[in-house]
Amino acid sequence: MATTKLSQEVLDFNPGNPDYVLDSTNAVTVINAGGNQYNFNGVYGKFGAKIGTITLTGVPAGHPIAFINSGKTSQISYTGTVDEGTATGPDGNTYTFYSGTVTLTVSADFGTISYYCKIHGYMGGQDNLVYTYSDSGLKIPSGTEVNRPTAVAGMVRNNTNESSDSSNSCEEYYNGTEWKKINNVAIPPPVGFNALIYSGNGSSQSLTGIGFQPDLVWIKNRNGTNPHGLWDSTRGAGKLLVSNTTAAESGNSGDLMGSFDSDGFQVNRNYLSFTAYDNTNWGAGTYVGWTWKANGGTTSSNTEGTITSTVQANQETGFSIVKYTGNGGGGPIGHGLSQAPELILVKAMDAAHEWQLFNKDVSNATYPTLNGRLALQSTGAANFDAYTVSVGATTFEWTGSSSGFAYFCANGTNYITYCFHSVAGYSKIGTYTGTGSQGNNQTIGFQANFIMIKNVSNTGAWRMFDTIRGTNKSLRANDTAAEFVDTAEYVTFNSTQFYFDGANNANSDINANGDTYLYMAFKAG
Repeated sequence: MATTKLSQEVLDFNPGNPDYVLDSTNAVTVINAGGNQYNFNGVYGKFGAKIGTITLTGVPAGHPIAFINSGKTSQISYTGTVDEGTATGPDGNTYTFYSGTVTLTVSADFGTISYYCKIHGYMGGQDNLVYTYSDSGLKIPSGTEVNRPTAVAGMVRNNTNESSDSSNSCEEYYNGTEWKKINNVAIPPPVGFNALIYSGNGSSQSLTGIGFQPDLVWIKNRNGTNPHGLWDSTRGAGKLLVSNTTAAESGNSGDLMGSFDSDGFQVNRNYLSFTAYDNTNWGAGTYVGWTWKANGGTTSSNTEGTITSTVQANQETGFSIVKYTGNGGGGPIGHGLSQAPELILVKAMDAAHEWQLFNKDVSNATYPTLNGRLALQSTGAANFDAYTVSVGATTFEWTGSSSGFAYFCANGTNYITYCFHSVAGYSKIGTYTGTGSQGNNQTIGFQANFIMIKNVSNTGAWRMFDTIRGTNKSLRANDTAAEFVDTAEYVTFNSTQFYFDGANNANSDINANGDTYLYMAFKAG
């Protein structure tokens, strides 16, 4: 049986993708595997040949071999010790067949050729010899008992006696104790979100344990009535935006956020404003920091649209940070993701304009037009008006009257945009309908560690829950309120869902009967 190639879990680095590379000397055997089949060195698969001399020993007289090299004799030639005469090959040309010892001479890249028995035809040799310049590729023995590798940890084999994915064979690896399947092993979700809690010290401190360099950091003082602060590595650590106001970007280098580090971030005391440093590092403050990973602070110029954008994207986690200067025309603007974003959050950096959030499911038009606007700093319901964003695989474009472009694309105004799409096992952006009762389970396919919820139909706060603080502890993105414990309305997460587990689950912020809600949920790495 031919060696089964591994699936995409494992890559073969050999040019030509052979299963095996012929040695300088190779023993030839013939087995009956539903028909006669040439084996080299006791195995069968697609064979590679490098430049040089290759010797095949023990070619049986009952199976004389020729190499079908017409038109390629300057790249690969052959001869043998026992001439078994000539015959017509499968391409209609005449070839000499040999038994005993056969010598191949490879002089250049010959591509792919066949080998052929004078009596029995291909014998597994059709298009089965490829040129390769390397023998570093994976060699994967196949079989049930024959040709099993020695039980060395990390060894890989194809087990033809073990079925998987409705096939008659299964790839396995040896873990030092036993053979384990590698088909159907769940691919772990990407790492792109994490959260931490900390106590302020009134000076500066480095916070670690994130597991990656964060590129978007959102911090809230839990025990004080202070604004939410957002920093990103595209704008720079000293540049603050506040979710609960329309204020333009503010801050000086080193104030509040000191740096984005390899495993966390640094927070500082802002000596210019007492209330400002309460945002991040007040000595009596307790804080939560939510973090997202983009591209480690490395940006690139994106020219997919008519407006050149500065982008750092994490295509694996479906998150990108897009900075651009408006032209009064709406775009299009490159977003850097591998598919259309489902949620776009945009803020003017140098003007006091509202935060604008668009979502694919909050719309009175058919996706890919996102036209249900929500303001992050407001409790208001979605605003379905003329201002929309059309999204595609590589760009988004603002549409509507030019008067509304102050929010999105005013000429000369600088904007920062956070783009998201759902990723299986890691994030989910969606909507649900409230029931006003306990439960209302929403399946997202993973156990979330963070969720933000907004009532689309009616007035309601932007509620933020996470597992690091406890999912009965709520913060609101639209105001400065300290954290409060929800004894009657709160969110619970299980392995695949979130649901409402309190006594007052008709609260308009999260589950009023008949209202539509937007949510974005993330799994921590």
